[in-house]
Amino acid sequence: MSQTATIQVLGAIAYGEWKAYEAARRRAEETSDPAERKVWRTIAAEELRHHKGFVRRLEATGGEPERAMARYRASLDHFHGLPEEGDPVARAVCDFLGEGIATDLLTWLRQVMDPETAAFIDTVLEDEVGHEGRAIAELRRLIESEPNGRARSAAGARRMLVRMATSSPGSGPSFVAFLQIGNPLGLLSSLSGGYLRRLRAIGIGPLAPIDELNRLVRRQRAPRAA
Repeated sequence: MSQTATIQVLGAIAYGEWKAYEAARRRAEETSDPAERKVWRTIAAEELRHHKGFVRRLEATGGEPERAMARYRASLDHFHGLPEEGDPVARAVCDFLGEGIATDLLTWLRQVMDPETAAFIDTVLEDEVGHEGRAIAELRRLIESEPNGRARSAAGARRMLVRMATSSPGSGPSFVAFLQIGNPLGLLSSLSGGYLRRLRAIGIGPLAPIDELNRLVRRQRAPRAA
């Protein structure tokens, strides 16, 4: 396993967890509902713990955390800074699927990392199970209560894939390090399988173009023109 690729992947994950912390903290600040605020504060604390844990794993691997995260900072800032969907149903689906992609990356990563990092990832995944269960329940209620909820949620799922494939095309987070670290077919299987599983969980079925994930990975593997 390439140490350079390992450090790059851990840098991407660590900064992704920081962005998740920022998003949860912002949700807590914006809501006027005390119960909702408490939930988001709890999630923010968990995401911050995840970030700090991956920073420690970076240090243990021999990486310099700020340098490792800097490689992905502009791209992830750009992706998370994209305008939100105007349709609240589509927006909720995009948020749910985006969080799910991060979980699927971790599910794959624990299979190819050292035992200490894998053990830490297990604790992160335990938190994510709770996050996902809550999100599924809320999304199903939203889809069922909104006019044309199923069609609008399917449109949101499609647009999420397009955002992934087209966001910051020249400097988007490179998947090359992920592919180099090992088990690339397992990575693709984790991403596509998790995506389809979440669509079924919220009751809309495999309606979005899963081939977009394949195109995204193939594009990142293709040599860039000089």
